[in-house]
Amino acid sequence: MENGKIKTFDYVVANPPFSDKRWSNGIDPDRDVRERFHQYGTPPKKQGDYAYMLHIIRSLKSNGKAAIILPHGVLFRGNAEETIRKNILKKGYIKAIIGLPANLFFGTGIPACIILLDKSQSATRDSILMINASEDFIKDGPKNRLREMDVHRIVDAYQQNDNIPGYASIVKINEITKNNYNLNLPRYIKNN
Repeated sequence: MENGKIKTFDYVVANPPFSDKRWSNGIDPDRDVRERFHQYGTPPKKQGDYAYMLHIIRSLKSNGKAAIILPHGVLFRGNAEETIRKNILKKGYIKAIIGLPANLFFGTGIPACIILLDKSQSATRDSILMINASEDFIKDGPKNRLREMDVHRIVDAYQQNDNIPGYASIVKINEITKNNYNLNLPRYIKNN
């Protein structure tokens, strides 16, 4: 907090707990004086992924940027999460989504993604860069691991900001709207 308001930042990098069931302990989301939920929707009580994302959005300056690691399910789950995703997309805050391999993080075997938020130029953003890096990894004992070459491929695709068959696609917001705001990467990036 700063001067009675949520402190804002130029950059935020976060890896919140996946689907935190305790995210609303101590707060009433419907009466949130910090104004994190009212314009987007209230996250489900048993899945706090969007609660963390909305807190981060509220914590960004008007030209702020963020990278958040979340479970892949945030891209397509319905009900309250679909409403929130729709409202975030309408604001133009999502710049890119990077799909990661399953079994990458300790404590969970589910696939994850990195959602890159960028408030600058959000009013004119008409597309999202989607990168499907879910097949690029090496088995390392019981877990999967990104190799240096996998990380470089992701960074190169992001910097190139172009279509790469079977790997990256620039998807127009109107196409996402036609798909009911579903951001599931295989819907937009076809494997070769």
